[in-house]
Amino acid sequence: MMEEIIKHKFFWDLYASIYDENRRHEEYLRNTNLNILKTYFRPGQTLIEIGCGTGIEAKEMIKHGCKVVLTDVSFEMLKVAKTKVGSNAQVINLPAEYIDSFKIKFDGAYSSFGVINCMTNVSSFFQKLHSILKPGSLFIASFINRWYWGDFLFFLFGITNYLKKRLNGWGHITLNGKEYDVIARFYSLNDIKRFSKSYFVIKKVYALPFLLPPAYLKPQERLPEKLFKLLQKLENLINYRFPFNYLGERIIVIFERI
Repeated sequence: MMEEIIKHKFFWDLYASIYDENRRHEEYLRNTNLNILKTYFRPGQTLIEIGCGTGIEAKEMIKHGCKVVLTDVSFEMLKVAKTKVGSNAQVINLPAEYIDSFKIKFDGAYSSFGVINCMTNVSSFFQKLHSILKPGSLFIASFINRWYWGDFLFFLFGITNYLKKRLNGWGHITLNGKEYDVIARFYSLNDIKRFSKSYFVIKKVYALPFLLPPAYLKPQERLPEKLFKLLQKLENLINYRFPFNYLGERIIVIFERI
């Protein structure tokens, strides 16, 4: 486990200085994710963010009125995050695998955009997270889904080759076209249910996205604005309904701590 954590630390340290610029095409997904976080978490709650990256979500949740403790495996990511949150939040260099290092109980937790995909033992993570959350508190996580319907379509038309990685259940992470010795694992919603069932119950599931193209295809740049907005409206009507919520490119899951 430690060897893989070190590899992830190296990769995310390397990525930190250009992360915000490279992920601008995800803004439409981040807005959806933030709206969900703000819907379920109340001002005044003390939250822990697991894998905060450059602090994009934390900054907004602090504005929402929450107290946020930011954690990440990457010291360089945390340096960027610190410039966003300043003295308004505590910033701690801590891998998700050691989240039980805290001796206090939080009102809630969240982990956005695939931190779970970078873990080797997700069941152990849920057990450790359970130990630092208050009974009945929420954990909101978004992760890359193993079963995304669009990959079959995109593969058929030669647009992307992500289908093979998802069917294999894992793949190496790439940055600016270069593949690194860092692995991301792809989990289905049923996998996540199995990993978490002893510690959390699932309250609601959203696709992120189902109907809109995924962020790596940069739909806001490629699609006419009117078509993009229409798809976005339709997305909001179906992204929490079965079976669409099981088949998004990413999935947001609302967990309640048992």
